[in-house]
Amino acid sequence: MSNWVLEFEKWSPSVFVVAYKGSPIMRRNLQTQMRSNKFNVLLTTYEYVIKDKSVLAKLHWKYMIIDEGHRMKNHHCKLTQVLNTHYNAPHRLLLTGTPLQNKLPELWALLNFLLPSIFKSCSTFEQWFNAPFATTGEKVELNEEETILIIRRLHKVLRPFLLRRLKKEVESQLPDKVEYIVKCDMSGLQRVLYKHMQSKGVLLTDGAEKGKQGKGGAKALMNTIVQLRKLCNHPFMFQSIEEKYCEHIGTAGNVVQGPDLYRVSGKFELLDRILPKLKATNHRVLLFCQMTQLMTIMEDYLGWRGFAYLRLDGTTKAEDRGDLLKKFNSAGSEYFLFLLSTRAGGLGLNLQAADTVIIFDSDWNPHQDLQAQDRAHRIGQQNEVRVLRLMT
Repeated sequence: MSNWVLEFEKWSPSVFVVAYKGSPIMRRNLQTQMRSNKFNVLLTTYEYVIKDKSVLAKLHWKYMIIDEGHRMKNHHCKLTQVLNTHYNAPHRLLLTGTPLQNKLPELWALLNFLLPSIFKSCSTFEQWFNAPFATTGEKVELNEEETILIIRRLHKVLRPFLLRRLKKEVESQLPDKVEYIVKCDMSGLQRVLYKHMQSKGVLLTDGAEKGKQGKGGAKALMNTIVQLRKLCNHPFMFQSIEEKYCEHIGTAGNVVQGPDLYRVSGKFELLDRILPKLKATNHRVLLFCQMTQLMTIMEDYLGWRGFAYLRLDGTTKAEDRGDLLKKFNSAGSEYFLFLLSTRAGGLGLNLQAADTVIIFDSDWNPHQDLQAQDRAHRIGQQNEVRVLRLMT
């Protein structure tokens, strides 16, 4: 939300904007101001739309604009239900870079929110696209011709309701974005732990896992995949491994510091080679991670190396986000690197002061990574954006 405040100040300073947020007392004071209707735009969060619906829904809105509109893809989520049942506006608009991600019902949910009188039934919507391919009642694999037909139907449905603007159309001078997939070898410790986890389904430690056998089933398989993924990122994401490592090298306190932080992880070892070079050549970096535990280990490494950095994840307060953006984007900023969680920091932030994006570990949903890359590759960027995707 703080980003929208900054954008209104930049592009439309004459528009009277109310930023509806803060403590209950602050919001009550704003409500008194709002009743006079002496404002043009009200900016708020999804949380306050739900929490303060008894007040906000009474105002006569002309437009309802939902940023990151793909969050409305679940028709049964609380935000969608509250907006549909409590708020009225003759005009509705969704802003999103990814209107269709995985399933047709997600697209229907967006269209139903915009035009509920036209897109009433999700099942009818699905049937229109599936016919005549779903007549057998079984899942069938579509050939190329049938797939093209469904895509054309999608385009036909969306055309009257979708205004698409590519970045190259809006800003013809926007620099290129180039993505590199960087393969990272595992460290010796990672390789041993990984092979043991693959064969036994449990960690190679002398702790509580000793003697256990991996159980079958989809849930156990998914858990094993997550554990393997954590190992590929950094073995110290498992406290027991870090403690054993401290015993091995004779370090007190069960916390590893110094060069061993990066030597035990192939991805960290690669970062330790490229980050000093990026800093020496005046590049600035956005580093995206999936797990906050990994971000904490990364903070230990960045602090040890003496890199000035900022951190933003799901626990960062909304009012603090704007301050972090200003600190990083300000001219002559001392901060070389912005450490972000992909889900929390990959949406709605303008960070074009950076020209290098590092995806430390990829999201299961590729659209999340694309959104993360676009924090730097957006209007206002002056340099070519390089995206480094680390793979083990």
